[in-house]
Amino acid sequence: MSRHGDSHASQANAAAPPVTEPSESQAAVRAVELSAVLDDVYGIPSDVHELASGNAIVSLYYGLLAYTNGETFWWTSPELSDAGSPLLSSELTLPAAAEQLARHYRILRARPATSVLESELPLLADVLTADHVVPR
Repeated sequence: MSRHGDSHASQANAAAPPVTEPSESQAAVRAVELSAVLDDVYGIPSDVHELASGNAIVSLYYGLLAYTNGETFWWTSPELSDAGSPLLSSELTLPAAAEQLARHYRILRARPATSVLESELPLLADVLTADHVVPR
């Protein structure tokens, strides 16, 4: 191929708009960061799921789902209130959220799995189904 042909191809590519990959939401980015800290610092494996709502979930264990909107992290604590119901916990910073979640993970891991499944704590399948099913 001649240099002239190469020049035309370069000019055509320069004029075309750049192809960009779809960007992840801020919530998904923060969820991935939280998952990495949980694994690297605390040895806790987790899964990240982006929701249709724009939020993201980090799933650590049965009943331990951390939500983020990209700015705040929140989850249902396995510790009960004085009335006996689960408490909602939240943190603004990633290190504080990871530390609290690691503590809550240890609490849940110490319980029999059947007690976790019988509790009022959210399960990933229920949350994903509720978020992705469109009512008719």
